[in-house]
Amino acid sequence: MGRMQTWRRVGRFVVTVVLPVVVAGWVGWEFYKVLRRPELWERHFSLHFEWLVPAGLLYLMAHSLWGAFWTTLLRSQGLRLTLPQGLRGYFVSQFGKYVPGKVWVIVIRVAMLGKTGADKAIVGVTATFETLTAMAAGAFMGVMLLPLLAAEQTGGGLAYWLIPVALLPLGLVLLNRLIPLPRVRMVLVLRGLAQASLAWLLLGLSLWMVIEGIQPGAVPLTGEGYLRLVAVNCLAYVFGFLAFFMPGGVGAREGVLALLLTPELRPTVGAELAEGVAIVVALVVRLVWTTAEVAMALTLYAAVAPPQVTRSVAEERQLA
Repeated sequence: MGRMQTWRRVGRFVVTVVLPVVVAGWVGWEFYKVLRRPELWERHFSLHFEWLVPAGLLYLMAHSLWGAFWTTLLRSQGLRLTLPQGLRGYFVSQFGKYVPGKVWVIVIRVAMLGKTGADKAIVGVTATFETLTAMAAGAFMGVMLLPLLAAEQTGGGLAYWLIPVALLPLGLVLLNRLIPLPRVRMVLVLRGLAQASLAWLLLGLSLWMVIEGIQPGAVPLTGEGYLRLVAVNCLAYVFGFLAFFMPGGVGAREGVLALLLTPELRPTVGAELAEGVAIVVALVVRLVWTTAEVAMALTLYAAVAPPQVTRSVAEERQLA
């Protein structure tokens, strides 16, 4: 028993400390080797905030759609809270994704709403459904748009491994019927998938705005070009989520995003500079999106009062 506990501690240390450091270090070193090339910095880089600020706002709109879906799930379980209160819990909980394992996102939501009298199981189950639904929608859109991407971007079809991720919410609904947990209706999950898909379209536009804010005209905004960026962002974001051992997907998401963006930039910036520009874009995307997210979380935490102590619909019926 003691040996088993020791191995568990070692495994936990490897997953939560060693692996993230190794991956982040490797990605950082690869980025550094590209960014140190003098020819890259001979190209004029400038930050156009008239594009970067709207990009951050689109990111917040996308996540607000996901947060609104979580609020809907909570209301379906009898919890009385307003949309701002639901978004408050959603955005503040996003700080938890920077802890390896991403479980802390759910822990923070339970901690914030558990004080209101809400069943912790309800908070945890609805948070899980919301997260998996959002990622499933991204995986589905990424797979559907794969034919628009070049073979080097799809790994020769390897990206189709995202199909099981796209089916996760439906499988979770079926599992939900077999175990004694708060039930989530299929119609709500389907609504969430549609809502999350709209959010992914907004994120694709946000990515284009960041590119425009660094290198104007690098990716012309055509219908197909826009959908390609949506696919690129979906694949990179979902991959970063699946790299659960990386806090916030840092490093993993940027590495995949830079890799997939490089072919998109070659026609306009040239083959010798495309990789470097793609890395700069990936880093600025992280900076813009994280800044917007932190600002939104702090604003909602300070400005919106938490829900009051309440009873669920089931509890009220029992009392009646």
